[in-house]
Amino acid sequence: MSSNASVGVIQMGKLVVHIAENGHSYELECDEYTLVEAVQRFLESVSGIPFNDQLLLCLDMKLESQRPLSTYKLPSDDQDVFLFNKARMRSNSPPPAPEQVEIIDIPDPPLPSSSHNPHPLDDVSDPALKALPSYERQFRYHFQCGHAIYSRTLAKIETCERLLQEQKVQERALEIARGNLDHFYKIVLQNYTDFIKCYSQQHRTHTNLLVNFGRDMEKLRSVRLLPPLQTANRKCLLDFVKEENLRKTVEDCSISHRQFENKVSEFKQEFGDLKRNTETLFSEKLHFL
Repeated sequence: MSSNASVGVIQMGKLVVHIAENGHSYELECDEYTLVEAVQRFLESVSGIPFNDQLLLCLDMKLESQRPLSTYKLPSDDQDVFLFNKARMRSNSPPPAPEQVEIIDIPDPPLPSSSHNPHPLDDVSDPALKALPSYERQFRYHFQCGHAIYSRTLAKIETCERLLQEQKVQERALEIARGNLDHFYKIVLQNYTDFIKCYSQQHRTHTNLLVNFGRDMEKLRSVRLLPPLQTANRKCLLDFVKEENLRKTVEDCSISHRQFENKVSEFKQEFGDLKRNTETLFSEKLHFL
């Protein structure tokens, strides 16, 4: 991957991207002007994760498709990127396909045979000398068997080391995901707290206005106008407002007030469930993404 920029000093480097769901890693040659979208297109071709299902995280930063890597100070030798499959994050989504482990088959050597491997001493008359080829064949056979076992063991150890490395990548991806979740949960929690604080103040004010409406109307009715200001239709302060219209407005406000109160109650319950689930998620020791 390369950039079209031709002026200035271009920061070239390698971008390491880890796939969260299977621990596979890919190394990309790119520069600071490379768009995140280009990285995503490459990852789609090698990982099979559709472009629209990709979520790229670097620490607590989400990489946006239309931005260059320089926005996130990438590429960097000490910062890796993790690719999450959003399709796997949906409820009831199927798990990733089991990891395909290729077992290298190194067969044991064939049994030794004088007919397949003749020796100059096979036809000598001295029994002691005649036994030497058999000993040599047995020794070679045992050596070859041991070497086959050793080679199979090395191949399995190499596979185990690769799988262990992929598990470590998944563990790091889980830490990144939990850190990102914690970051946004704190933002959501702060927004919720601010909303409830503002709502509580306004709810208290609006409730007082609605509850005291009748009393306030009577106060207006009790304040008589000075005799010179009185007319046939205006004897008190209440006569300056349209009482029926005002009562209709208060009735509508009371209905809206109760409806919004119910909505906030539902919202509190939903947020309570979210808070409980999030805290449970943080308290549990998760093994898989």
